[in-house]
Amino acid sequence: MTIRTVGLAFVLPLVILAGGLSLPPASADDTPHPANRELIDNPAEIKRLLTDQTVYGRYTNGQIWTEYQSPDGRTAYEENNCIYRGHWWIAGGEVCYRYEAMENGTIFCFRLYHNGPRLDFDYELAPGDWQLNAYSIDVTPGNPEKLPLEGEGCRPGPGV
Repeated sequence: MTIRTVGLAFVLPLVILAGGLSLPPASADDTPHPANRELIDNPAEIKRLLTDQTVYGRYTNGQIWTEYQSPDGRTAYEENNCIYRGHWWIAGGEVCYRYEAMENGTIFCFRLYHNGPRLDFDYELAPGDWQLNAYSIDVTPGNPEKLPLEGEGCRPGPGV
């Protein structure tokens, strides 16, 4: 099993293309770090912010995604009209995700930040080099999209 540390996106700063996961290119121009962000590294606070919540997000490249974090540690992630089921947990002040059908089950962990009303998910590109990968557009209680928590692989999203 591979563990890869990243700072959030909500599962967030990951872009799935053609069945694989790739990160958007990072440069000072397209992944700015806003000046007034507050790191969220308290596990209880991360749990409070994400448990039984659906996060609607956007990657720094503009790609839209949705992710539901169930209280029992399961998660459903939708991107490009495809739903992936996996697990989420908190480790070392970061939120981590694992989707068996993505990147051979690689674990991705993200740092969370408050940035005004939104949550920023930062990913560690190299040791000590954290970059903004994705951010929330909205966070809604429960699973209003009814994203399924059971099953394997990619399943077309609603309306597809």
